[in-house]
Amino acid sequence: MMGKTQGPKLPKPARRGGRKAAWIAALALALGVLGLSPHVLFRREAAPPAGPADAILVLAGGENRIAAGLHAFRRGTGRELFILGAGSATTPARILPDERGIRPEDLARIHIEGWSANTLENAFSAKAVVESRGFRKVVLVTSDYHLPRAYLALRRLLPPDVTISAIPVRSDWGHPGAWHRLPRLFLVEGWKYWGYRVLLRWE
Repeated sequence: MMGKTQGPKLPKPARRGGRKAAWIAALALALGVLGLSPHVLFRREAAPPAGPADAILVLAGGENRIAAGLHAFRRGTGRELFILGAGSATTPARILPDERGIRPEDLARIHIEGWSANTLENAFSAKAVVESRGFRKVVLVTSDYHLPRAYLALRRLLPPDVTISAIPVRSDWGHPGAWHRLPRLFLVEGWKYWGYRVLLRWE
């Protein structure tokens, strides 16, 4: 009995779907590490305030930043309080919590700047203040997700002998919708951080 003849073997189709899924997963993992790593690494850079600083620099635009800066100012963390990027038409009465309860002598040490409109402009504004006043020790106040990029901008632009410490304004994870909004903010800020590393490399 003659055996059955076998035709030529056809090549197996390439598993394009599996490879594509693996590439997508690898890309998502890389983007996640890239976005989150600045927030992990930053914990080693900016020390908490130790003793009174020459100035507190609040970068306006985020939740509770101004309130946190004013609280630190009242506790004596800094001798002067600068609120940067508050808007050109802003007045102390509009942005300071309980402005009427601030003593006149303290109000005279609170300064509001309205021209800077982003993190880099905030840093240039801070540079002008620090250099004109001869400050040697400042405290940065901004949101926790924004802190690595803001600190990087200040460190690149301020004189190297100026000490920068930081007060992070904690995100409210209990707020409705926070678990959808905040992870995205942390990731986007992490990606922007690496963009700033390139942008400010030659400053």
